[in-house]
Amino acid sequence: MMQAQKQLRNFRQRQVNAKRISRQQVVLRKNLERVYYKRLNTLFRRFIRVRMHLYKEYGSYDVEVATRSLNEELFPTTLAQYKKIFAAIYRMNENRYDYLKKQDEYFVFGRSVDIEALVASYFASRQLFLSNISRRMAQRIQNDIIAGRAENLSIREIADNITKKYLPIASSRAILIARTETGSAAGFADFSYHKQLADDTGASVKKQWTAVNDLRTRSAHSAANGQEVLMDEDFIIGGMPMAYVGDPRGGAKNVINCRCVIVYADEQDIVLN
Repeated sequence: MMQAQKQLRNFRQRQVNAKRISRQQVVLRKNLERVYYKRLNTLFRRFIRVRMHLYKEYGSYDVEVATRSLNEELFPTTLAQYKKIFAAIYRMNENRYDYLKKQDEYFVFGRSVDIEALVASYFASRQLFLSNISRRMAQRIQNDIIAGRAENLSIREIADNITKKYLPIASSRAILIARTETGSAAGFADFSYHKQLADDTGASVKKQWTAVNDLRTRSAHSAANGQEVLMDEDFIIGGMPMAYVGDPRGGAKNVINCRCVIVYADEQDIVLN
C-alpha cells in the first residue's frame, strides 16, 4: 500500500507542461526515424537493383518471389526498429517519473516489463501492413515490366527504365514509412506504458491530444489539439475513435505522417499548453 502511494506521488506532477513533453517526444521520434529511414532507403534501393539485375540475367520476374524477398529484409529491419522505439519510450517515461532502474531492463514504476513480448505482439499486428508494402512495390514493378513489353522494349531497356524510375520512389517511400511507423509505434508504446501504470497503481490517468501546429498539420489534428479524455476513453479525431497517436482505427487519413503527441497526466494535474 505504501509503495503504491509513493508511486502515485511520483506520477502526480500538479502541473504538466504539454509543450515540453511534446518537444521531447518529437526530438526522440525524429532521431529514431532518421536511422530507420536510412536503413529502409538502403533496403529498398538494393531490392530494386537486385531484382532488375536478375531480370536482365534471366528475363523473368515473379511477384510472389519478389514480395517474399523484400519481406525477408523488411520484417527484421522493422522489428529491430520497434524494439528501439519501445525501449526509448519506456526509458524516457521512467526518467520523467524518476523511476529509472537498470539500463538493460525495462520497467513501469519499478515493475519489470517483458518488452520483448510486448514488441512481438505489436509487430504481429503490423505484419499484414508491412507485407502489403512489399506486395504493392513488387506488383508495381511487374506492371511496368508488362507495359515495357507492350512497347517492344528489350529486357535491358525495361530493367534500366525501372531502376531509373524506382530509385527516387524508394527514397520517398522510405521517408513516409519511417515517419509513420516510428510515430505509430511510439504512440502505442507510450499508451502501453501508461495503461500498465494506471492498472498497477490505481492512478486515474487522463490523456491530451497535442498537435504540432504548423502549415503541415492536417486540419482535423489542429482541431483536436488540447482534446482531453480519460485513459480508457477514445479521442475523436476527424470523426474517428483513436486511443493513441497511430491507432489504426483512425484510418490512413489520421495515421500516415502524423506528428502528434499524447500527453499523459494524473486526472488531478493541470496540463499547461
